[in-house]
Amino acid sequence: MPKISVWMVRASLIYMGVGFWWGSLILHHKGVPIYPWTWRLLDPHIEFVVFGWGLLMVMGVAYWILPRFSGAWRYGDLRWGWACFITLNLGTCAGALGAWWAEPPLRLAGRLLILFAVLFFAVSIWARVKPLTTAPKLSTT
Repeated sequence: MPKISVWMVRASLIYMGVGFWWGSLILHHKGVPIYPWTWRLLDPHIEFVVFGWGLLMVMGVAYWILPRFSGAWRYGDLRWGWACFITLNLGTCAGALGAWWAEPPLRLAGRLLILFAVLFFAVSIWARVKPLTTAPKLSTT
């Protein structure tokens, strides 16, 4: 597994832990209303679970599992992968902070960073996604 995939999967597991913890606080408050501030965690919880855990895990596994090149650069240009990782983390955190502070410009900036992260990911794996070149021959006899 390449180092970029390891970082993506590990970071997604951290987002999962924090997102599930926030979700459990929200659920606890729903049953026993003692912490009224926990409802403010709903939008950051969604940001962390959907983009931090879900999207980052999918990208990390896809970067590892897609066909590789032969030669020294088996996974292509790693700079695009690292740019994807950094911008996705910045976008997720900016979106969560924008939701917590109720700052729409910060939340919009987070979503734009996530969009750029998806574009960086697409550029990084574009050359690795290709059709199968040798099709099996069917015998007619």
